[in-house]
Amino acid sequence: MLRQVRMTDDIPRFRERLILQITLARIADVFNACSKLVDLDRKMAFDDIESRLRQLGSEQTDGSPAPIEFARRCRKLAESAPNEKIQNILLMIAQVSETEAESRKE
Repeated sequence: MLRQVRMTDDIPRFRERLILQITLARIADVFNACSKLVDLDRKMAFDDIESRLRQLGSEQTDGSPAPIEFARRCRKLAESAPNEKIQNILLMIAQVSETEAESRKE
């Protein structure tokens, strides 16, 4: 059964959920790409991801503007991404972080 969409409430929430689902799929793509690397490079890639996540977590507990800073770092990384797929993933993650920062302001 289809429900009627209310313009003021449902569309922004739908957009956020859609961005989240796309981002999660792209993050899975990054992990899949990392798993295809040789052992040493794969470990280095996963260690870097872990480090960035820990840093992001500590920034959020410090009360600093973590989503904006994280988005800035993702955009900077995207500039030097080894291929267009990874670049697009990083840009999508940056967009989601910026959306999160905007929603915190409201």
